Amino acid sequence: MKLFGEMPYLENDRLYMREMQEGDAKDLEAIAKDRAVYIYLPTFLYEQKYDDASEVIQHMRKECFETRESILLGVFLKENPEHMIGIGEIYAYDEAKNKASLGVRLAKEAWHKGIACEVVSLLLGYLVDVVEIRTVTAHVMTHNIASQKITERAGLQKKFFGLWEDWGREGPVLVDKFIWKKPKK
Repeated sequence: MKLFGEMPYLENDRLYMREMQEGDAKDLEAIAKDRAVYIYLPTFLYEQKYDDASEVIQHMRKECFETRESILLGVFLKENPEHMIGIGEIYAYDEAKNKASLGVRLAKEAWHKGIACEVVSLLLGYLVDVVEIRTVTAHVMTHNIASQKITERAGLQKKFFGLWEDWGREGPVLVDKFIWKKPKK
Protein backbone atom coordinates (compact mmCIF):
# COMPACT_ATOMS: atom_id res chain seq x y z
CA MET A 1 0.00 0.00 0.00
CA LYS A 2 1.18 3.52 -0.74
CA LEU A 3 1.19 6.25 1.84
CA PHE A 4 -1.73 8.61 1.14
CA GLY A 5 -3.49 5.83 -0.78
CA GLU A 6 -6.20 5.79 1.88
CA MET A 7 -6.75 7.33 5.29
CA PRO A 8 -5.46 4.84 7.86
CA TYR A 9 -7.45 3.45 10.77
CA LEU A 10 -5.10 2.06 13.43
CA GLU A 11 -5.86 0.24 16.65
CA ASN A 12 -4.51 -1.94 19.41
CA ASP A 13 -6.17 -3.41 22.51
CA ARG A 14 -6.51 -0.06 24.29
CA LEU A 15 -6.88 2.68 21.70
CA TYR A 16 -7.65 3.50 18.12
CA MET A 17 -6.70 6.25 15.69
CA ARG A 18 -8.91 7.58 12.91
CA GLU A 19 -9.57 10.58 10.72
CA MET A 20 -11.03 13.43 12.74
CA GLN A 21 -14.70 14.26 12.27
CA GLU A 22 -16.84 17.32 13.02
CA GLY A 23 -17.89 15.84 16.37
CA ASP A 24 -14.25 15.91 17.49
CA ALA A 25 -13.96 19.71 17.20
CA LYS A 26 -14.50 20.44 20.90
CA ASP A 27 -11.77 17.99 21.96
CA LEU A 28 -9.43 19.21 19.21
CA GLU A 29 -9.90 22.79 20.34
CA ALA A 30 -9.11 21.90 23.96
CA ILE A 31 -5.90 20.16 22.89
CA ALA A 32 -4.81 22.83 20.37
CA LYS A 33 -5.33 25.72 22.79
CA ASP A 34 -3.48 24.14 25.73
CA ARG A 35 -0.05 25.79 25.94
CA ALA A 36 1.28 22.97 28.12
CA VAL A 37 0.67 20.49 25.28
CA TYR A 38 2.63 22.61 22.77
CA ILE A 39 5.54 23.80 24.91
CA TYR A 40 7.93 21.37 23.17
CA LEU A 41 6.36 21.49 19.70
CA PRO A 42 6.68 23.64 16.57
CA THR A 43 4.43 26.68 16.38
CA PHE A 44 3.15 25.91 12.88
CA LEU A 45 1.27 22.64 13.44
CA TYR A 46 -1.84 22.30 11.29
CA GLU A 47 -4.38 21.99 14.10
CA GLN A 48 -3.50 25.55 15.09
CA LYS A 49 -3.88 27.02 11.58
CA TYR A 50 -7.47 28.19 12.06
CA ASP A 51 -9.00 29.74 15.18
CA ASP A 52 -12.06 27.50 14.84
CA ALA A 53 -11.39 23.77 15.36
CA SER A 54 -14.37 22.91 13.16
CA GLU A 55 -12.69 24.77 10.32
CA VAL A 56 -9.46 22.84 10.96
CA ILE A 57 -11.34 19.56 10.60
CA GLN A 58 -13.27 20.74 7.52
CA HIS A 59 -10.04 21.63 5.67
CA MET A 60 -7.71 18.96 7.06
CA ARG A 61 -8.30 16.29 4.41
CA LYS A 62 -7.93 18.68 1.49
CA GLU A 63 -5.02 20.74 2.85
CA CYS A 64 -3.02 17.92 4.48
CA PHE A 65 -3.97 14.49 3.16
CA GLU A 66 -4.81 15.29 -0.47
CA THR A 67 -1.69 17.45 -0.83
CA ARG A 68 0.36 14.62 0.70
CA GLU A 69 1.62 17.08 3.32
CA SER A 70 0.60 15.06 6.38
CA ILE A 71 -1.82 12.57 7.86
CA LEU A 72 -3.43 13.69 11.11
CA LEU A 73 -5.35 11.10 13.10
CA GLY A 74 -7.39 11.56 16.25
CA VAL A 75 -6.43 9.32 19.18
CA PHE A 76 -9.24 7.70 21.20
CA LEU A 77 -9.31 5.26 24.09
CA LYS A 78 -11.69 2.35 23.47
CA GLU A 79 -13.13 2.79 26.98
CA ASN A 80 -14.30 6.31 25.99
CA PRO A 81 -14.61 6.20 22.18
CA GLU A 82 -16.31 9.57 21.74
CA HIS A 83 -13.56 11.59 23.46
CA MET A 84 -10.45 12.47 21.43
CA ILE A 85 -7.37 12.59 23.65
CA GLY A 86 -4.66 13.37 21.12
CA ILE A 87 -3.29 13.58 17.62
CA GLY A 88 -0.95 11.22 15.82
CA GLU A 89 0.78 12.58 12.73
CA ILE A 90 2.73 11.27 9.76
CA TYR A 91 4.53 14.02 7.86
CA ALA A 92 7.58 14.87 5.72
CA TYR A 93 6.98 11.96 3.35
CA ASP A 94 9.70 11.60 0.75
CA GLU A 95 8.68 8.96 -1.76
CA ALA A 96 12.06 8.95 -3.52
CA LYS A 97 13.88 8.21 -0.24
CA ASN A 98 11.05 5.98 1.07
CA LYS A 99 11.09 8.02 4.27
CA ALA A 100 8.52 9.67 6.58
CA SER A 101 8.41 11.30 10.00
CA LEU A 102 5.97 10.83 12.85
CA GLY A 103 4.79 12.80 15.84
CA VAL A 104 2.23 12.77 18.63
CA ARG A 105 0.59 15.28 20.92
CA LEU A 106 -1.71 14.34 23.76
CA ALA A 107 -4.08 16.15 26.06
CA LYS A 108 -2.65 16.44 29.59
CA GLU A 109 -5.22 13.93 30.86
CA ALA A 110 -3.47 11.27 28.72
CA TRP A 111 0.09 11.97 29.90
CA HIS A 112 2.09 9.42 31.92
CA LYS A 113 -0.17 6.48 31.01
CA GLY A 114 1.84 4.84 28.23
CA ILE A 115 -0.52 6.17 25.56
CA ALA A 116 2.10 8.22 23.69
CA CYS A 117 4.32 5.15 23.32
CA GLU A 118 1.36 3.17 21.98
CA VAL A 119 0.56 5.91 19.46
CA VAL A 120 4.18 6.05 18.25
CA SER A 121 4.25 2.23 18.03
CA LEU A 122 1.01 2.15 16.01
CA LEU A 123 2.24 4.82 13.62
CA LEU A 124 5.62 3.11 13.25
CA GLY A 125 3.98 -0.27 12.68
CA TYR A 126 1.70 1.18 10.01
CA LEU A 127 4.58 2.89 8.21
CA VAL A 128 6.91 -0.11 8.36
CA ASP A 129 4.55 -3.09 8.02
CA VAL A 130 1.71 -1.75 5.88
CA VAL A 131 3.26 1.02 3.78
CA GLU A 132 6.76 -0.54 3.83
CA ILE A 133 8.60 2.70 4.55
CA ARG A 134 12.32 2.06 4.94
CA THR A 135 13.22 5.05 7.14
CA VAL A 136 11.08 6.66 9.85
CA THR A 137 12.23 9.69 11.83
CA ALA A 138 11.07 11.71 14.81
CA HIS A 139 12.44 15.08 15.91
CA VAL A 140 12.29 15.82 19.65
CA MET A 141 13.51 18.89 21.53
CA THR A 142 16.64 17.98 23.48
CA HIS A 143 15.14 19.00 26.82
CA ASN A 144 11.89 17.07 26.26
CA ILE A 145 13.14 14.03 28.18
CA ALA A 146 9.73 12.32 28.46
CA SER A 147 9.19 12.34 24.69
CA GLN A 148 12.74 11.15 24.10
CA LYS A 149 12.15 8.13 26.35
CA ILE A 150 8.80 7.41 24.65
CA THR A 151 10.37 7.57 21.19
CA GLU A 152 13.16 5.19 22.16
CA ARG A 153 10.76 2.82 23.92
CA ALA A 154 8.70 2.64 20.71
CA GLY A 155 11.72 1.44 18.75
CA LEU A 156 13.42 4.50 17.25
CA GLN A 157 17.07 5.17 18.06
CA LYS A 158 18.63 8.54 18.77
CA LYS A 159 21.12 9.05 15.94
CA PHE A 160 21.69 12.81 15.82
CA PHE A 161 22.16 15.00 18.88
CA GLY A 162 21.71 18.75 19.26
CA LEU A 163 20.61 19.77 15.79
CA TRP A 164 19.35 23.32 15.31
CA GLU A 165 15.95 23.42 13.56
CA ASP A 166 13.44 26.14 12.72
CA TRP A 167 10.25 25.35 14.62
CA GLY A 168 8.68 28.76 14.06
CA ARG A 169 9.91 30.23 17.32
CA GLU A 170 11.97 33.38 17.81
CA GLY A 171 15.09 31.41 16.96
CA PRO A 172 16.09 27.86 16.12
CA VAL A 173 15.57 25.12 18.71
CA LEU A 174 17.86 22.25 19.66
CA VAL A 175 16.46 18.85 18.73
CA ASP A 176 17.60 15.27 18.72
CA LYS A 177 16.70 13.14 15.71
CA PHE A 178 15.48 9.59 16.20
CA ILE A 179 15.50 7.07 13.37
CA TRP A 180 14.11 3.64 12.61
CA LYS A 181 15.70 2.17 9.51
CA LYS A 182 14.85 -1.10 7.83
CA PRO A 183 17.91 -3.35 7.86
CA LYS A 184 19.53 -3.91 4.49
CA LYS A 185 19.28 -7.43 3.11
